[in-house]
Amino acid sequence: MHMTQTPHRHVIPFIPCLIVAMIAGCKSAPAPESLPMYDGQAGHRLAWNDLVARSLEVDVVVIGEEHDDANAHALQAALVADLLAIDDRSAVSLEMLERNEQADVDAWLADEIDTATLVDRTGSESWRGWDDYYQPVLDAAKSSGVPVIAANAPRSYVRRARLEGYDVLRALPDDELLLFDLPETLDQGPYWERFRDLMREYRGDEVDVEDIRRTFSSQMVWDSTMGASIVSGLDRPEVDRVIHLLGRFHGDFEGGTIREVKRLRPGTRILVISCVGEGDGTTLAEDDLGRAQVVVYTLKTTD
Repeated sequence: MHMTQTPHRHVIPFIPCLIVAMIAGCKSAPAPESLPMYDGQAGHRLAWNDLVARSLEVDVVVIGEEHDDANAHALQAALVADLLAIDDRSAVSLEMLERNEQADVDAWLADEIDTATLVDRTGSESWRGWDDYYQPVLDAAKSSGVPVIAANAPRSYVRRARLEGYDVLRALPDDELLLFDLPETLDQGPYWERFRDLMREYRGDEVDVEDIRRTFSSQMVWDSTMGASIVSGLDRPEVDRVIHLLGRFHGDFEGGTIREVKRLRPGTRILVISCVGEGDGTTLAEDDLGRAQVVVYTLKTTD
């Protein structure tokens, strides 16, 4: 099993006492395998081996993160590495890469460009902590010889969905239509309600509901595109499983991306893992019941 390693600390003599005390008081990050995790439906505790076993039983593994949670990213990297070590008929799919970047990703996998060039061309450093959080996942995929799917819609089309609407996007040339997908209809159920409530929390209750709905239409371009990218990955003859990384709002409580996969490919077996930063993990919190098939408490710390 993949285990994270804590770097050695070298304490230099005569270092000021305050700094020594600070170093002594620092806590190393928990090993991903040791994080408290629970069955999100039944509430019982799970072990790392249970998580791996459940992941190997499905067609799609979705690992939802809070983007600034280092412990969640360590878990993603560890789980991806373990799954690829057991079964290399998988593909790794990421929200953080966009479809128009697929050619650059494929060139990197084929050693036609180096990592620095990939990061530069894709603008990946705009994602906080790319080198520590996401690049290790890509490296694991490359070393295992499995595909990497640039799953998301380019931001320019997401923005146009909000400002101009879907009809404008549908009228674009065929080569551009390949870069994104649109939902058949906008969700009107719990996913929409969670999004609306979140927008009101951040922007105030007075925000116009139609403004929220326009923003939600752009959110669903992401969901539809990621869902379609996952399904396309499963259609590849060399792929039995897609492991997809995304912000957990898209997956929690059968979020938009999960709904799109089920719509496009009924019967797909999906395991949703939600990495939750809040909580001490002593038990499955009431608010997290039904959030995902597996809820992991990452014991997130803030800088």
